[in-house]
Amino acid sequence: MKKLKQIFSLTLIFTLVVIIYGCNQSAEPSLYELKPKGATPVITSLSPASEGLAGVTDITINGSNFSNVKEDNLVFFGSIRATVIDAQATKLIVKAPALIKNDLDVKIAVNGVENFSNVVKYNLLEAVGVYYAFAKGVDDPMSLTVDKNENLYVSLLDKRIKKISSAGTLTDYAPKGGESFWTDLKMGPNNILYGARNVRALFTVSEGALGQTFAVLPTGLVLTTLDFDANGNIWTSGSGGSIYSVVVSSKVATAFAIDYVVSSLRVYNGYLYVAGAKDTEEAIYRYKINSNTSLGAQEKVFDIGAAYGLKKVTIGSITFAEDGDLIVGTNRTDAFLLIKNGNASTMYSGLCSPSVK
Repeated sequence: MKKLKQIFSLTLIFTLVVIIYGCNQSAEPSLYELKPKGATPVITSLSPASEGLAGVTDITINGSNFSNVKEDNLVFFGSIRATVIDAQATKLIVKAPALIKNDLDVKIAVNGVENFSNVVKYNLLEAVGVYYAFAKGVDDPMSLTVDKNENLYVSLLDKRIKKISSAGTLTDYAPKGGESFWTDLKMGPNNILYGARNVRALFTVSEGALGQTFAVLPTGLVLTTLDFDANGNIWTSGSGGSIYSVVVSSKVATAFAIDYVVSSLRVYNGYLYVAGAKDTEEAIYRYKINSNTSLGAQEKVFDIGAAYGLKKVTIGSITFAEDGDLIVGTNRTDAFLLIKNGNASTMYSGLCSPSVK
């Protein structure tokens, strides 16, 4: 019995020593210990300030505590996440999502940070919409132009030319003649339409009247596109190896040899811009207009064949925005291209399906 008491006493002393020793040791770190959180992101301003175009506008978000890593910033417009284009600690640039709605809550989360930012209200406006809805499969628009009063003139396949007023009212403008459709139309002097229709002649179309032959050009030429310069001269081309200038008052035509087929041409800021294709190259060129009888040297503005592959993308039309940006309509899934400084970017991504004429 005495021996058992001694064993019990020794065990008790050993246990107390272990407990006392253990109390003086620091606890081992847990595998689940949370790392310190970053600071909550803050939005101070957006630019454009209150509204942008859905699916189009690049929006700059100014603030603080953003991540320099694009993928770590989650920017929401309502419940839709925007694509982050560029990221800095105090500034994010995002592409507006394709959501048309007012009073959207804009907020930002940063990976690893517990809280969302403050909320800023923002409006996303319609960038692409129906201007006028023709009956599908019944009326097929083939070409159009606009006058200085923003009235629209539309050539329908195998039908007449329609006029859509700036207020959206549809009326008949001119009956159908021998043409299946007009490949290009431009409003010229005295409020008369000038048109091309896949033959070697140009035509005039007055309101309520059939198209009348204006000028006949040499055999072998097919005209599909035209435009006016600042002096009221017509520039026209298509296939047949030449661009022509035509003086409206005298109908005198001057030929300029080319080695490609033209799909579209436009005059802008003293230059003639031409979209052309041949077996070895597809590009947009320009020529300085010295006069109706003199063009400057050919300059290549954009090589679409090199950018997207030869014969992979077809240019249907070219035009210019008010600020001078070159806009190209194509048969791509995202039909519009914006050309700046020799580089192309997609316009209205996901909003315009092919093709644009």
